[in-house]
Amino acid sequence: MTTTWILVANATNALLWISRGTGQDLELERRFEHPEGRLKNGEIASDAGGRNATPAGQGSRPATQWGTSPREAEAEKFARELVRELSSGLSARKFDRLLLAAPPDFMGKIRESLDNRLQEKVAATVVRDYTILTAKELREKLSGVLLV
Repeated sequence: MTTTWILVANATNALLWISRGTGQDLELERRFEHPEGRLKNGEIASDAGGRNATPAGQGSRPATQWGTSPREAEAEKFARELVRELSSGLSARKFDRLLLAAPPDFMGKIRESLDNRLQEKVAATVVRDYTILTAKELREKLSGVLLV
């Protein structure tokens, strides 16, 4: 019997489902919450340097420029947390295959965090936000890739 872990995620929450084979119901293994992903950039980090006048004294701009926005940094942090959970499950031999479903930006963050061992287990990726689906709806959406 092949066990498949299905991670459906976005920047604010994720669900880890288990499929134990064709025709079996999906089981919810774990729910992850990341409320920081809902915050606006200014609520996560302020531009502590205040504001600077622009050249020629016309208006102002933030004194601190972010290479990565605080909100994006929070999403990257959450993606790394999820990948640590997947890596732990792989080390414990809890699954044979891995399916990932996430919106485009967050899928990129997850994929960037995957190590080679996890990448080898990824059977399919779906670039959609399926976090609000029930187990039955998710099984229907993933029926083409869940077949073992």
